[in-house]
Amino acid sequence: MKGHRVAYAALLALGLSLPAAGEQAYVKITEPAPGARLTAAGPSRLVYEVEPGPRGDHVHIYADDKEVGILRQLKGSYTLPPLAAGAHSLCVKVVNRAHVPIGVEQCVDVIRE
Repeated sequence: MKGHRVAYAALLALGLSLPAAGEQAYVKITEPAPGARLTAAGPSRLVYEVEPGPRGDHVHIYADDKEVGILRQLKGSYTLPPLAAGAHSLCVKVVNRAHVPIGVEQCVDVIRE
């Protein structure tokens, strides 16, 4: 038990910490809402919040399975590229430093009018 405390103290001294028990990786897209209708009258944006967890590093944004953006911020917004009229799937995926998705993502389906 004492060895664990010493190791933890050494990590803290180096400015490192162990992930807290509640630090589960997640992605939350707050805008657009699922089923939203996007208009062509201006740029559309995607608003997100991410906790990459211990295996993740940053996020990639996809439109219809095509990568359209790489973001290092864990919370913010992204202006989407112009989308053709019709149905689209927008996804935010947590990736590791090698840019490989770790399986944590959220997608929303929208319609561009």
